[in-house]
Amino acid sequence: NDGNDRPSFDDDAQAKKRLVEPKNIERACNNKPITITESAHPPPLDESYWTAKENMVSTEQHVLRMIRFDTTVCHPHRCVLIIMKTLGFGTGRNHGSDGNNADGEKQQHATNNCLLDCDRSENIIVRAWRILNETPLDPQGVALLYPVIVLSCAAISLAAKGMGSESKNEDDDGSIIALPDFWWRALDVTTEDVNMAGEALQIVIR
Repeated sequence: NDGNDRPSFDDDAQAKKRLVEPKNIERACNNKPITITESAHPPPLDESYWTAKENMVSTEQHVLRMIRFDTTVCHPHRCVLIIMKTLGFGTGRNHGSDGNNADGEKQQHATNNCLLDCDRSENIIVRAWRILNETPLDPQGVALLYPVIVLSCAAISLAAKGMGSESKNEDDDGSIIALPDFWWRALDVTTEDVNMAGEALQIVIR
C-alpha cells in the first residue's frame, strides 16, 4: 500500500465487535463528527475523503440498526384528521369528500352529527397542521420524542386554544374553540404526555 489507496478496513474481529456493541443514536452520531461542505468542485480522493466516507457509512449503519431498519414515517397531519373524525369533532370543509353529490350528502349528514361546525373544525385542523409544520425544523427533534398520536393530540389541543392561527386569515380570528375536557383520554393518551408535548410544540412555534 503506497498510502494513496483507500485505507483498509478493520480486521474481522474488530468489525464484529462494532456490530454487537450497544450504542444509542446520539452516541453513534456524535462519536465520529462529519463535516459536510458545499463546493463547486468534487473533493480530492485522498485519505481524508475515504475516512469521512467510512465515518458517514458507519454512522448510518448504527442509526439504521437502532431503528431496526424501519424507515416507515407516520405523519401526524393525517392523524389529526383521524382524531377529529373519530371523536366526532368534525372534518372541516374540504376533508373526507371527493366532490361528488353522494359523498357530499354523506359529509353534510356527518357534519350535522359533529360537535363542531365546518368552520370551527376547519380552523382547528388548519391551526394544528400549521403547528406540526414547524416540528421538522426544530433542532431538538421534538417530532422524534413523542408518538404521532401524542403530537397530534397536543397540536389539536393548542389549536383549540387559538395557537397556530394567522392574523391575516379572515376566516380564522384566532378565537378559542371549546372541546370536551380531557378528550384525549378516549384515545388512551395521558394528560401528562399531552402537556409535555404541548410545551415542546409551543417552544418550536415561538
